[in-house]
Amino acid sequence: MSAETTKHSTSHHPKPPTLPRTGRRTTAGTSRLELRIAPQDKQLFERAARASRVTTTAFVLEATRQAAEDVLRREQVTVVPADFYEAMIASLDVPAERNKPLAEAARRRRAIIERK
Repeated sequence: MSAETTKHSTSHHPKPPTLPRTGRRTTAGTSRLELRIAPQDKQLFERAARASRVTTTAFVLEATRQAAEDVLRREQVTVVPADFYEAMIASLDVPAERNKPLAEAARRRRAIIERK
């Protein structure tokens, strides 16, 4: 391959920007995450990726994304027994009982606000 051909072929495929601190390249719109893992974990991930016919990066990214979504989903959902749920829903239809101490506190607050 001639120098001219090399120059021509790289002009169509510019190098991604280089990060100043590490000198490692990354494409625009992505960021890098590095971690240290035990050699046996790395081998496990590589074997699983090959079995899934994807790159190790794609395999680890998808597995960690799914795990993160599962954690966040569990944080947003509260699971209760069916009988508890039914009792809670039924309690919403019961008329409220008058709470004299609470009503008195509200009356006092209203009087304080009106005096200002």
